[in-house]
Amino acid sequence: MNEHKLLFCLCLFTGGVALGPRVSSAEQTNDISILFIGNSLVYVNDLPAMIAKLATAGGQKPLVCARETPGGCSFEKHWKDGKALKAIQSRKWDFVVLQEVSGGPVAARDQMFEYARKFDAAIRNQGAKTLLYMTWAWPKPDNQPAITSAYQKLGKELKAQVVPVGVAWDATLKKHPEIGLFAKDNHHPSPAGSYLAACAFYAVMYGRSPGGLPSIVKDLKDADAALLQKQAFAAVQGGKGK
Repeated sequence: MNEHKLLFCLCLFTGGVALGPRVSSAEQTNDISILFIGNSLVYVNDLPAMIAKLATAGGQKPLVCARETPGGCSFEKHWKDGKALKAIQSRKWDFVVLQEVSGGPVAARDQMFEYARKFDAAIRNQGAKTLLYMTWAWPKPDNQPAITSAYQKLGKELKAQVVPVGVAWDATLKKHPEIGLFAKDNHHPSPAGSYLAACAFYAVMYGRSPGGLPSIVKDLKDADAALLQKQAFAAVQGGKGK
């Protein structure tokens, strides 16, 4: 499954309403706009729409979401392809999310940093804030410490906020393994895994705990949703001093 096109959605109430590339001036001032640059770890389960639903449930400003997320795409590939840069330059954004390919922080750390710097400069030139989407390690090998370190170091260098999904993921696997975060391929997120990520984004973007928000995922029990909210917020709070 690849999504090479830049997809826009006005995420109001139920989210997922398709728009063309134009966004009205009223929407630009009354919403929060966010562009995701990444790959399947964004588009599987439609993470942007999940975040938008949580924002609506929490009484926050609605989101205008877009994504450039071809499967398996790294920062280097995104930069050389040019579509992500054009997306950044297409309008004024509040946030632009950068998500490196899963193995990048370990196998290609230098390239990750090199192209993240290029993207961050373009993002700042648009007056937007960079968010770094820290992902999770596959079950084997456990590279989470190296992934966490890479994102934290990059965030410190760029003075960019890290969304510590990988930290929350690792803690949840250790404390609540009964909540299945992985899809069957042991790589992509299950709906519960994407919900955990959405809760972390909510906490970073709005500066509020996702505690008490509804379980918007089919078959995710309220008690499990509450545990995921807690783990997400704890990871965000724990990363503030780093």
